[in-house]
Amino acid sequence: MQVKEGDMAEELKARAGNKGVVTIGAALEVAATIIGDKPVDESDAAAIQAAEMRATGTTAPPATGVGIEAQAAAMANNRRIYDDDMTTLAEVIGNAREKLEGDKAVTQRDAEKVRAAELQGDVEGVIGGHLLRDFPKESLTPGGVAEVVATAASLNQPSPT
Repeated sequence: MQVKEGDMAEELKARAGNKGVVTIGAALEVAATIIGDKPVDESDAAAIQAAEMRATGTTAPPATGVGIEAQAAAMANNRRIYDDDMTTLAEVIGNAREKLEGDKAVTQRDAEKVRAAELQGDVEGVIGGHLLRDFPKESLTPGGVAEVVATAASLNQPSPT
């Protein structure tokens, strides 16, 4: 699905908090809105884990939460044949703000980390040997986690005066 950047920005602005900033949780929910029917894969799981780590301020993925849920979904989806049997992004991150243990405004650094994780297929970009798919990816998923987080970071960045 091709997503217009303006539509994505409008959806993010609609979910911005009372201070007008978009949080990581809100960005994840927008990704679920845009491509929620997409089955979760390893790159999605890595991007979600990286986003969760940035939102909570941890240096490792939490033992519970959307990141581990996404990783479990990706592993299960690898064993499934039919898309109808697979866990989708909407099921994992559709209500991310409720599931995250912490949340914060998206920054450019957050966007860079999430982008790297999605392209490499793992949170650190170096531990992907356990995954069933070869990485790195050549491009981001249109309307996916990394693209939405990057758009949110751009919206949060103050305009030069």
